[in-house]
This record gives sequence, C-alpha cells and structure tokens, in this order.
Amino acid sequence: MATTTNRTPLYVQPQFHAIPSFYGRSQESVRLEADLHDCRLEGAFPEGLNGTFFGLGPDAQYPTLPDDDIILNGDGHMLSWRIEDGHVDFKSRYVRTERFEAEYAARRRLYNLYRNPVRDDPDAPGLMQRDNTGNTYAWYFNGRLFALREDSHPNEIDPVTLETKEVFDFDGALKSSALSAHGKIDPDTGEWWAFGMYAERRWTGECALIVADKNAKLIREEHFIAPYPGMMHDFAVTKEHVIFDIQPFRVDEERMKRGGQFYAFDPDQPSLWGIMPRDGNVEDIRWFRAPGVVCGHIMNAYTQGKTVVVDAPAAPGNSFPFFKDVDGNPTDIELGNATITRLVFDLAGETDQAKVYPIAGAVGEMPKIDDRFAMQKYKYGFFRGMGGLYRIDWETLEIRNYPMVAPDIMHESTFVPRYDGAAEGDGWLLSVVNHAATNRGSLVVFDAQHIEEGPVARAMIPYSTHMTFHGSFARDV
Repeated sequence: MATTTNRTPLYVQPQFHAIPSFYGRSQESVRLEADLHDCRLEGAFPEGLNGTFFGLGPDAQYPTLPDDDIILNGDGHMLSWRIEDGHVDFKSRYVRTERFEAEYAARRRLYNLYRNPVRDDPDAPGLMQRDNTGNTYAWYFNGRLFALREDSHPNEIDPVTLETKEVFDFDGALKSSALSAHGKIDPDTGEWWAFGMYAERRWTGECALIVADKNAKLIREEHFIAPYPGMMHDFAVTKEHVIFDIQPFRVDEERMKRGGQFYAFDPDQPSLWGIMPRDGNVEDIRWFRAPGVVCGHIMNAYTQGKTVVVDAPAAPGNSFPFFKDVDGNPTDIELGNATITRLVFDLAGETDQAKVYPIAGAVGEMPKIDDRFAMQKYKYGFFRGMGGLYRIDWETLEIRNYPMVAPDIMHESTFVPRYDGAAEGDGWLLSVVNHAATNRGSLVVFDAQHIEEGPVARAMIPYSTHMTFHGSFARDV
C-alpha cells in the first residue's frame, strides 16, 4: 500500500500583485529580459530613421510589501528598439544596480520601503546606493547612455548590449549624493544641467545645482536649502535663468522612523518656484508662489525680457496618488489629473505669485518637445493625454490628438527630427504602447505634424512591457 508523507516546502515565494500606478491603474511586473531579431512590422518605418530608441521604467524583480505599493520603487528595466534601414530589433535588460544584484543573489526582496530603510530585511547588505533602482530616465548624452534615478548616482549602460556598467559620478567630482532624473541639455553649448534634491540626505531641503560640459566633465556645483523639504522631480532652464520648483510633498524623518512614507502630500502648501540668473549663483534665487499648482514635469521654459515663462502639466491636487496626505489619508485621484499650463513669472514686479493659465482641452502629462528648441521660445509641445497622443501649437493654441482605444496604454513619446536642419516639429514621435487586451506590445511611429492620422508604422513584440517612464533616441546607434 502506498504511503503518503507530509512535506513542508523549503520556500514559498511571496505573492506577486499588481502595483497601483497613475490614473487609478495598476501594473504587474513582467520580469522578462528578451531579445527579438527583426520585429514583425505594420507599415513601413520612415527612410532615414536609423538609430535606437531607449525606454526605461520600473519592473519589480521580487514582490514589494503589500503596504508599499509604490510603482516608483520597482527595479529599473531598460528597453531598446534598434531601427536600421526599416528593420527593428528589440532588446530588454534589467539595470543591474548594487541593489538589484544583492536581491538577485538572495532570491528575495531585501530593500523594502521607498527611500526608507527602516523595514529592510535584517540580512540586507548596507549599500551607499540603497535607493538606486535605476528606473526613471534612459538618458542619452553625447554618445553615452545612463539610467537616471533622482535620489542616487546613475549607472552607465552600454547602448548596444544594455550591459550595466559602473556608477557614474563625473569621475568622482560630484559632491551631491543625488543627481536628478531629469536633466536639460543646452542645444547651443551641449551642457548637461541638473540638480540634486536632498543632496546630503539630511532631509532638510538641501539641494545642489549641477552643470557638466558637453563631454560630461563637471564644471559647476552649488548647494542651497529650499524653503521647505518638498519634492523636486523636474526643473527648468532657459538661456538666461534656472528655475527650481519645490512641490508640496513633505519629507518628515520622524514619520519615516515610524515606518511611514518618504513623501506626504500637503494640500495647504503652495508649490514654490525659485528663479536665479544662469550667470549668477544660488544666493540670487528669488522664490515665487503658485497655490493650487502641483507639477511633476516641465515641458519647456524661456525668458522674454523680465518675464520667465514655464510650460508644464499642472494639477490642483496630488499627482502621485500612491502618496497619502500629511494626515495619513488617501487623496482624490481626479484632483491629480494635470492640464498643460503656462506659468508666467514677472521678475520686474513686486508680487511673488505666478500667473497661471491652464490650456482648455489639454489634459495630460509626460510632456516632450523638439529638444533642439529647448530653453527658448518654441512652437510645439507633445504630451500623453488620457485618450492618447497630443500636440499643442503654442502660437495658435491648436490641439491635435490621436485617440487610443482602452485598454491600450501609450507611454511617453520622444521626438526625432526628420533630418538635420528640419524645421521645428518636422519629424517623428516614437512611443511604446501596451496592448493589454492581447498582452502584446509595440513601438509606434507618428508623423509629428499629422499625429491625428495615426501611426505610420509599428514594430510588434509578443508581450506587453512594463511601464516606461522616460526615454531618448540615439541617432545611428
């Protein structure tokens, strides 16, 4: 007679679960590194569009804590779509940060709360770059590719193989412990402008202005203290000014020690906008207020005489809904929906309050421009709306869009000029799309002047990728 033996499993993996994202949606981990030679195509990729589109986003290697459902805390996963003479090859690889490698070796989650080590696994190795998941911006700069994450130093990535290289700190010259996930490239000088929020990890609002030349050599670093310890995810630069924007998400070390979230939304605090001359220093910063304006990203900015203009998606409430308010309550998701908005700052006047002009019909986020026209007056902006891809003409305020059909999700677009010397906005928009109904994915290409006509080409892959935040296009790579 057969006998049975009760066996206790050696290991039971914690349950993976969908992580709340933006706009009330949830996103599951994919955990797949892939290579696909010659993607299946729909339509024809434009002649002359040769190069590689890089996308980057969070994709948790191991399950997060159930009460730490913050998509920002996922491991960085890089995607590349290499386009050559109409053919497209796809590749994806995790960004193998120190944190990733430690958890990979342990085969479990070690580092838990977002930017808060209080509940880490007791066996978690102590890391200088504990928070570096390398998950926010695939930043291509003068022949080099970086995985940016705002609270850490980035990892450099091989643009061909996607192999993770060493941590980058401007050859040891960078004093700030943080390098912003959003930089700005001056199209005339080639300089890399950036900042480091919580540059010394003291959580008091300490911030660094960081500038490198076109060869990625650090040429400037200045530190200052923001008026309160808030969030600065993006910033703006014009030919004449630098604009630091402190958003009403407070950091409280005592809350963190109790196991609370790193950020908490403060609805009573206006966003603050510090403006300094580029040829001045941080002691020259003048702070302006913008009540009821919460911005995560910047489209572009320029200086016109004694006026500074900043265009950005602005919401009246919490645009990062996975962060609760300062009283520990969830916030209204609808109030977090942003509208493309023009903020105007009068440097000659006595008022410290910005003039705010929301653009009717321009509800959306993830703004991009033709980067050749950064830091100056420009004509076209592009953004992802709730219903698809949008283009705004700032001279006429005309808005064009291509609607997406739910449950398809389009991620941030990236503009590529049609050719060297093409007019502003004459080129292509590249975006990653998740086709949720079929669990398929694609890279889509739009004519930026005629987005309402729909994609001119698609490169299909046989699965739906993780969310991609921010990406770049490298010509002829």
